[in-house]
Amino acid sequence: MISRLKSLQGPSREVDAEIAKLFDKRGIPIERGDVLKVYHFTGARRKRHYMYKQCLGFKMIGKNADVPYMVFSHLNFIEDTIGRDGPYLEKPDGRILVDYEIVQSMGDDFEDRPRSTLEPRT
Repeated sequence: MISRLKSLQGPSREVDAEIAKLFDKRGIPIERGDVLKVYHFTGARRKRHYMYKQCLGFKMIGKNADVPYMVFSHLNFIEDTIGRDGPYLEKPDGRILVDYEIVQSMGDDFEDRPRSTLEPRT
């Protein structure tokens, strides 16, 4: 995937590889094409309900288009980013997303990706 965002941000700015990612609850880095199971709510009889999302990759935003964000789709094929059900953005700041779990990726290698050594923030 992207070990450094040098190519996205230009030659003068580099972002540490561990910070420029998001991780699922097992510490596996989330990459473009990953399908994620996301906790939604607990219903009757303590049944846990989940939603499924897909990581669409990076989008550069900001005044100079120099701030990277990860784009997540609700699996509904709506491309309008300002619409109610459109994709949403997460800043790749090295967080472990404790309610997210990778369940499928474009390649079968997500279990073999190096895991984060960071502790989840609360």
